[in-house]
Amino acid sequence: MSRELRFNRIVVYPAYFDANLTRKEGRRVPLHLAVPSPSLEHIFSTCKTLGLNPELEPDKTYPRCINAKGRIIIDKRGSKLKTLYLVANELRRTYRRGP
Repeated sequence: MSRELRFNRIVVYPAYFDANLTRKEGRRVPLHLAVPSPSLEHIFSTCKTLGLNPELEPDKTYPRCINAKGRIIIDKRGSKLKTLYLVANELRRTYRRGP
């Protein structure tokens, strides 16, 4: 990733939004915004809906858990945390309906 893109994009792993994980295990959003076992595809479609130009990298692993495959690179809107909350809100809203 080029230096210019590095400051305008962030890496997102499904564990960031997983309600089954603790903060220590890698969840980045509050429990009330998290969803149980979010799929990479659902997060990708949510980011696409939000216009965050998602790039899917299914072969990459989450450093905290080498069994967790896949990550998405998205455009940053404000800070990384604000962007994660934006995605989490939309994930939570669409969770019951499915992707």
